[in-house]
Amino acid sequence: MNRCLPASLEDLTGLRAARWFRESTAGQYDNFGPDAQRDQQDRAIARYGLIDAGLEWSVASSGWKTAWQTPTWQAMIASAEAGTFDILVVGYVSRFLRNLKQTLIAVEDNLQRAGVAVLFADERLLTSDPDHWDQFTREAHEAEAYSRKLSKRVKEGYGSKRRRLGVPGGNRAPFGIVREGHPSVMRIDETNAAIVRRAYELAATGATDWQVAGATALKKTHIGEILTNPIYAGRLRTGEPAGITPIIDPGLWSKVQTARERRRTRTPGRIVKRNYPLSLRCLGCGRFLFGDVGRYRHPAPTCEAFRSATPPGLDRRAKGHSYQQTWYEDAVGTLLGTIGSVDDATISEVVRLHDAYQPKADELGLARIAKEREEAGRKLALTRDIVAWQATMTRLDAAEALARQPLDAPRLTPLEIVDYLRSLPALWADSGPDGRQMITSAIFARTDVLGFRRLEYELTEDAVELGLDAALPAVLELKPKVGGFGRGERI
Repeated sequence: MNRCLPASLEDLTGLRAARWFRESTAGQYDNFGPDAQRDQQDRAIARYGLIDAGLEWSVASSGWKTAWQTPTWQAMIASAEAGTFDILVVGYVSRFLRNLKQTLIAVEDNLQRAGVAVLFADERLLTSDPDHWDQFTREAHEAEAYSRKLSKRVKEGYGSKRRRLGVPGGNRAPFGIVREGHPSVMRIDETNAAIVRRAYELAATGATDWQVAGATALKKTHIGEILTNPIYAGRLRTGEPAGITPIIDPGLWSKVQTARERRRTRTPGRIVKRNYPLSLRCLGCGRFLFGDVGRYRHPAPTCEAFRSATPPGLDRRAKGHSYQQTWYEDAVGTLLGTIGSVDDATISEVVRLHDAYQPKADELGLARIAKEREEAGRKLALTRDIVAWQATMTRLDAAEALARQPLDAPRLTPLEIVDYLRSLPALWADSGPDGRQMITSAIFARTDVLGFRRLEYELTEDAVELGLDAALPAVLELKPKVGGFGRGERI
């Protein structure tokens, strides 16, 4: 969906704002910490008359190397593409990303293409304002330059320590290795080293990371780090000696790398983007699900309410954090199918609601008029030009009276309403991902799911005007595809 981007800060009034928070590490609270970011965002939302959409994403990840690869980032981009907000408010440029290339890709290729501009609150920069472009790119470049310079200094410090003590620098030792003394040196922790050896022995026999994690009582992501770190074979990732006795034989390490490579399911390179028509939000925690290789996945960590809503009868290996894309989309198709099979009494109720519906006033237009009144008052205080002020107020009074009138939309005839209702199921079945996305955005203002047991939704103003509230059940009870989808009951 193409949406008009605001050309300046003055055009922000009445637009829906979401928030982005980023810290380099979990628990980091510095001068640019979460509280400082939120304060900047609160002031910007109030200053420019934005509407807080209640959406926010927070990640503790390096803005230089990894933040744009996190599920949280992907969920934010998916929400932008679904049209749930208009402006992404960020406290500081450096809290967005510290990577100039990825910043420009995110702003131009992802967010602005989806109709979302980024507002940097502290710097008062709007990415869709041409006059702000030079300063925005300079700030983004300086953010990355700082990270690169800091990385260089840290690397030099670690190199100096290695030359002096013969061991790698850094504070965090890998699992199975500990640091002690001052200056610190590394030694093998025999208790955990036994677990490392067990993990490598299992992986060498072809066990997957999940299986190794279950056998060693470690997390799957932790196992991935252990099985790919050459320090256990006595070498650093740079190929230099690690300065400690190898925990495993180098031959075993190579065997494990070969086994893992054989299980690789994707050739390295560009990931093909898949279109996910639905914008699904978790009923338990309010976070948006994101599309992931033919599935709708809950962002990590999965909330307990979503996880516990796994339908009975599924494979015990089901983790309760994602479900097949076709399951959710077929469920929506079933929901729309109820429209095509409504009885005459329901159709009569739809027609009655359509005829009785009174469109609301232009809320966005009223917000813009209020903003113009404030601006006219500030100009009057500076110029003392009462004549110009009175002319502006007269013009705005007329515009406000017009905006408060219900929008005059042509009414459909009963026959047109029936034809529309009957055509929806076939239209959904015949549409591709882009068409289905247009259908859902036209009918549903919000779609919330609880695992794969329950789907709740809110209709758009257009759908309410058509009387679809009478034709659709309020809640859809979901069932796995193998057993069919429930039609739902009004509760």
